[in-house]
Amino acid sequence: MPTWREKVQQRLQDSCIPRSKMHFDMREKNVDIHDSGFLDCCKVLCAKAGCKTIVTETTQGSNFSRVLFHDEPRDLEVVPVAVSSKKKRGGKGKGPSKAPKKVYKCWVLE
Repeated sequence: MPTWREKVQQRLQDSCIPRSKMHFDMREKNVDIHDSGFLDCCKVLCAKAGCKTIVTETTQGSNFSRVLFHDEPRDLEVVPVAVSSKKKRGGKGKGPSKAPKKVYKCWVLE
């Protein structure tokens, strides 16, 4: 019988369109997309829709999160690790602002 396995540091490729997408408003703090009960419900919905991949995407500092269902695990890619380089500069000028960090979690039906 197939089981769900968590894949570390994986997300859907940018060029890939998910089969189903849900957005959650996190402002009221009543939704936790990483709660085990919520994930169990997502796994049931995903399996009934014929999908084999669940990816959650949370952006730090944002009030919204996304849950993506997809049918092809081969469309996953490894999340690139950000390399931080700390260089000292002489002036106090502001440099380019950093993009907010996104946190991905992924489960695949195997």
